[in-house]
Amino acid sequence: MEGLRTVIREFDTIRYGADSLAVNRKNIVNALFTSLSKYVYTRFTDYILFVDEYDLPFVAIDLADWDVATKKTARKFLKKLYDIMFKDNDNLKKGLLVGVFDYPMTELGSGVTNVDPICTVPSEKGLVTPSICSSSHRGSLHGLDALADLFWFNADEIGLILDQNAERYPLVSEYRSCIMATLHEWYGGYRIGRFSGKYNPWSVMSFIAKLCQEFGYHPEPESATEMREIAQSAASSYWVKTGTTGHIEAQIDRNRLEFTDLASRLIAEYNYVRNGRQSSLNDQPIEVSLDDADSVLPSDWDGTYSETELLALCLHSGYLTRRDNSYLCIPNREVYQVWTKLFTRAVVGKRVSGANILRGRGTLLRELFGGKTDLLTTLVKHTHSVLSNHGRYVEKDYANLVANTLMVAIHVGLLTHHGQNSVDPSHVVVNREAQAGNGRCDYAMRLFGTDSQPNHFGVIIEFKLIADSKTNESDHCEQLAATALGQITDKKYPVFLSGCLERMDIGMAVGYNTVYTKCRMYMRRSNDASWIEVDNLFSKQPIEQSN
Repeated sequence: MEGLRTVIREFDTIRYGADSLAVNRKNIVNALFTSLSKYVYTRFTDYILFVDEYDLPFVAIDLADWDVATKKTARKFLKKLYDIMFKDNDNLKKGLLVGVFDYPMTELGSGVTNVDPICTVPSEKGLVTPSICSSSHRGSLHGLDALADLFWFNADEIGLILDQNAERYPLVSEYRSCIMATLHEWYGGYRIGRFSGKYNPWSVMSFIAKLCQEFGYHPEPESATEMREIAQSAASSYWVKTGTTGHIEAQIDRNRLEFTDLASRLIAEYNYVRNGRQSSLNDQPIEVSLDDADSVLPSDWDGTYSETELLALCLHSGYLTRRDNSYLCIPNREVYQVWTKLFTRAVVGKRVSGANILRGRGTLLRELFGGKTDLLTTLVKHTHSVLSNHGRYVEKDYANLVANTLMVAIHVGLLTHHGQNSVDPSHVVVNREAQAGNGRCDYAMRLFGTDSQPNHFGVIIEFKLIADSKTNESDHCEQLAATALGQITDKKYPVFLSGCLERMDIGMAVGYNTVYTKCRMYMRRSNDASWIEVDNLFSKQPIEQSN
């Protein structure tokens, strides 16, 4: 024991020492673990070593702003440490490494060997693998697959937790169905291996603790509606606040265009499924090969990903789940909020996504009602600059550019009316220039009107691309925006807004870091009446009906 204390004191002496002593730290760390292992063996015989989040040091190395050689040296040091802990440790009975990413422990046959992986996202091939962990489990098969059902909570287990809390808080039993519905919405939807209906344990326990706390503050709810409000107030992003999306954010910064497309498809699918209908955007489900999703972060990883590798990364780290054997989806509302933030970052950039401009609920909608496009222009200008930095921006992308900007505005609440909780993304319809013609505009959406009526206010946008050689010619850019505005009326694009009584037409000329807009506001008495131009929708000018 005294030998162990000596090593600890020596380590404590140099842990904050000069950089010149850094070379000794490796030997001290090795000696410290060896002494600790020998002490434990002497006191308790051979032992089981459990290392939680073993992959975090590797993640930190990958995200560090170091050169390739430095990162390689750091990885070798970690692998050597794990060799001492597991391979070269005669006092060890068994070891268990738990983490998200599968970092290989071997170097050309050396290093930690005889490792049995237990994967919560197993492939179709060899899904049931015989091993020493072959004890049977009720409702499953044998081998490692038997352990997959032990990860995270299922509905029956949550029921037992609620029963325990109901003894002290009877409201838990009285409103059990409402509580379970909230838990499913926020924290359910996961599929672990071949077992579906899984819930995030940390978030479930945090939610139940918060809910019981709310019961202590509130009198008994008078209705199920009031109970739903209490349950929603207790729901929060508990699990995602404890982790980091650093790996995913690194991919956003390298591949904004690709990630924007991927995230918009995932978000759109989630919203359509949540609202009980199929997507009308004609997007294919997000599919990934089972074999492609098996391995993450190869030993020669250079910090870049293909879409398949990015999907596998999100799947293994819990930000996606399997809808079935082939397709991936956002599992629940907690994770959905992460994707909207990542999508916002990809579209408008890190600086704007964290700025106050995105925090004012309904800000953009109020400007549009007033006949203004200043905020919209600011958002589109910065977005265009972000997405065109890669030199891959071409004419066919410009409608999608502003469409993604407005999708960000929807998800962060800039287009939310005071009479609604959120904007339904299904109201947003993006058309392609190749489909243009009577009634085929570039972009259209329906929102709550000034009278808090759904689908009352419509926005139509027609885009024109400014040639690179013309971006500094303001007269040309303004004329291009005016031409786009006139095209909306000339080609009868407002026919798409059937049922809307208020509308805004926007002609938008978009170039590199340059955006010009022209707009007009209209009102009408009924769906069959003619549109009458007004200065803004707030003024409520009397409409003189045309014959």
